[in-house]
Amino acid sequence: MSLNSAVYAEEEADSSDLKTILVSGEIPKVGDVQKETIPESRATLSKNELEKFAGLESAMSGALSYLPGVHFSGAAGDGITEGAISIRGFSGDQIGFTRDGIPINDPLYLTPHTDFFGDPENYESVSVIYGGAGINAPTLTASGAGVEIRTVAPTAESGLYLKQGFGSNSLHRTFARYNFGEYNGLSAWVSASRTKGDLWTTGGGEVESNRYESNIQYKWGNNNSINAILSVFRMRSNAYFKPTLAESRALPYDAGFQGPINSSYGGSNGVSDVSAASSNNGRLQRADFKIQTYALNGIFNLSDHARLKVDPYFVRVADGTAPVAALGIPEFILNADVNGDGDLLDVKPFALTVYPTQYRVGNTARIDLDLSNTNVLQVGLWLDYTHARDQFGATPIRGDGKVVSIDGSRILRDVNGNELFVKDQRSKITTQKLWVQDSWNFASNWNLKTGLAWQHTKLEGENIAGTLSGNAYTREVDYYRFLPSLSLDFQLDAQNQFYYNTTSNIRTPAVASVYEQDATSKQKAETTLNQEIGWRYSTENLLVKTALFYDQFKNRQVAYEENSAVTRYFNAGKVNTKGLEFSLDGKLPHNFTYRGSYTYIDAEQQSDYSAGGVVANTKGKQVFNTPENLLTAGLGYDDGHFYSNLLARYTGSFYGDLANTEKISGYTVVDLNLGYRFDLKNAFVKSSTLRLNINNLFDKEHLSGVSGGTVSANPADAGLYSAPTYYRLAPRSIFANLTLEF
Repeated sequence: MSLNSAVYAEEEADSSDLKTILVSGEIPKVGDVQKETIPESRATLSKNELEKFAGLESAMSGALSYLPGVHFSGAAGDGITEGAISIRGFSGDQIGFTRDGIPINDPLYLTPHTDFFGDPENYESVSVIYGGAGINAPTLTASGAGVEIRTVAPTAESGLYLKQGFGSNSLHRTFARYNFGEYNGLSAWVSASRTKGDLWTTGGGEVESNRYESNIQYKWGNNNSINAILSVFRMRSNAYFKPTLAESRALPYDAGFQGPINSSYGGSNGVSDVSAASSNNGRLQRADFKIQTYALNGIFNLSDHARLKVDPYFVRVADGTAPVAALGIPEFILNADVNGDGDLLDVKPFALTVYPTQYRVGNTARIDLDLSNTNVLQVGLWLDYTHARDQFGATPIRGDGKVVSIDGSRILRDVNGNELFVKDQRSKITTQKLWVQDSWNFASNWNLKTGLAWQHTKLEGENIAGTLSGNAYTREVDYYRFLPSLSLDFQLDAQNQFYYNTTSNIRTPAVASVYEQDATSKQKAETTLNQEIGWRYSTENLLVKTALFYDQFKNRQVAYEENSAVTRYFNAGKVNTKGLEFSLDGKLPHNFTYRGSYTYIDAEQQSDYSAGGVVANTKGKQVFNTPENLLTAGLGYDDGHFYSNLLARYTGSFYGDLANTEKISGYTVVDLNLGYRFDLKNAFVKSSTLRLNINNLFDKEHLSGVSGGTVSANPADAGLYSAPTYYRLAPRSIFANLTLEF
């Protein structure tokens, strides 16, 4: 089949890839598992798998745990609580997350947030791309992996989809989507969801969210189309306590925040009233945000030999706050009567409260030109701009431990009426990326793809002067780099495919680095060279995938969570990551299926860490939160009506610090999901499914991953010592839901 006469599936790969799918557009599968053909390691959760797995830990990230090389920790089964994800040792802020062409990593701190992911019921697929995102990916963060979420398209038929679920910890979730059907090429759906539940730890706290989404599609002419994809998300949630190793041993497993409630108010005139400040308070640790994302996906067939795709987007984060700490500062420094007793003699706590405002706009445009039946040239441009105001306000704390307001209306003021901000910054991030890529089917079984991109990112920071925020200044820094890529693919026969893939990537530092540097220095960008060689074997009943990978870092940034809203980084210098990956998926007689994978990761630091003249012995050590061994196994059954999946994953031991002085042993978690599809044969109700998901079936208790890693967890390393903090496995939880389609 000639290249320019083939039908390409957008779900499989970008149209510049030389791999074709069936003319019908159907993607080959073994059971629910999609067959991958592009010349790089890739794994996809299909819609059927997502429908079965949604309810395992986080609605999306937890399901990814059963893909090769993925380590996920910290979720709580509600789909709102954020945890930490890594892929082949790359942390979440080194993975490029996109949804329908929208980059959804936070541009300020580079971390991915579940706020942006959307409702999993509206996903068509979720794909993990290993070894660096594609040259045309709109992301600042993809040092060594990418995650692509694709939204389900509107249907030609009208219909209503309802889903109601209940689970442990008073969790309940309601989801509804209505398809309007198709009229003269125009179709659309709208959806709404509400989720609410309690924290599984003691001391109270809850999670709550409302989300509204829509996909409006118009098709015309020669397969031209435009999709408008909208999402509005409102979240209110308390945070989970993340203990140190010593705290996890001393406290009950379900311990929540232990700190006392200390109010900003109370005291006597003329008396020096002093109250302790405690950030370790569950009522204080919460987040309330509103996130809006808007995207257009346009595909235009300009001629028989030219196709244009454009993906403009807009993201807005505002109308919210996150108290992250409590600080006690003398009133005479604040020049404010915090407790209202008429003097400035007191030391009273106030909440350090984040008020982020963020506007992000961008567009990816690329054109594919068929130079011949065997050669496609792609030229593309990505433009991205973020304007943000990042404020840490001083907000009074009520007697019950909550802040007095969550909308920024009650920030403390000094005697002159000025609001008091510990941090008050305006930031701008501007990126341009231009690339050219050539795909050449130079022999019957050989495909070669080469590309070259140029990427430039400019970080600009303005510090607003204030009593607590310091002096006014502006700083800016530029990062730019040429990024070559190459892949070679050999299809030996219908069953065997071999490939080699190499990409180079740049990950600019978070914009916070502009403020942390002095006037004469700048933080270096993280650069990577990713290489892998792989083999796939596929038949009607079997998929085998294996890959060897080698990633070379310079100026590797190692992220850790300082508190619930601030991420900071260590520069670990050069790090070489090498390993192997193997996965096996197949069908058995009598409607049974099986799946399994094994990943070995060796992320070795190439030098000792030093700061302030103090040196930590880190050379040759494993990067923290990087298990060397990851293993998954599962057995499934699906006869069209009843289905079940018994899934187990083993996470090997990992370290909490760069010096490898604190080691956490490995653990195994088993999950179970069951479902039954009813054949109602009813003209009114098209279908109905009852599902049951059980997370952590055997109620395992264990530290599951690193929340705040450190340089050294050894107290003897003076100047570099700090105790790491960890996520905990959520205890056994059950979630049941019923879906109805009308």
